[in-house]
Amino acid sequence: MLACNLSNPRANGSETIPSPIVATNTSGVIMENTATSTIIPTETPTTTPSIPPEITLIKNTNCRVGPSTFYNISDQIEEKKVLPIIGRSQDSSWWQVDNGAGRVCWVFNENAEANTDFSGLQIGDAPPLPGTPGSFLVVDQLCQPGPKIFTVTLSWVSGGGETSFRLFRNGNQLIELKSSKLSYKDPNAPFNKNISYEIEAVNSNGTSQRAVQIVPACK
Repeated sequence: MLACNLSNPRANGSETIPSPIVATNTSGVIMENTATSTIIPTETPTTTPSIPPEITLIKNTNCRVGPSTFYNISDQIEEKKVLPIIGRSQDSSWWQVDNGAGRVCWVFNENAEANTDFSGLQIGDAPPLPGTPGSFLVVDQLCQPGPKIFTVTLSWVSGGGETSFRLFRNGNQLIELKSSKLSYKDPNAPFNKNISYEIEAVNSNGTSQRAVQIVPACK
């Protein structure tokens, strides 16, 4: 019966919402764990001194214009000479060096000892050699057994880059010819024996490989 006389909070369409209870921290300052940073000392890198590339000659040595025996000799250098290395050949069989007189030349690696492994050294530049003469052929021969006369005519084509040609017979130089000359008649070919003719091209740097032609004996 008493409840019927109480006021209804929703009677006028509104609702009284109780104020929220706010919790308070009575313990004082809130403490949190924080990570402690550690300072690591920085080490100063040390530089390993590089070894200057050098070779020591183990015998008296020819120093050539380029890395092969087809190149002309530039200098002859004494045993025990120490030379700075500038470069190497493609297969590392030759060292490109400063000869100590302001000239660059090449030393065969078996004639010297390197102070360390320089297989990673840059490949040095070398001047061009002439090309090997091509189509080296016997184009005519005349065998006369009676008077024992034998003549052989040879021809070839340029391999490029030559200033002259050298013709050899049985290992001995027969003649040197101008670069414009592309044939030769040998009027005194040896009688009654096989003949080996060789020809090489020549320029200021050296020579080409030789082309070979074997001629059967005139009997």
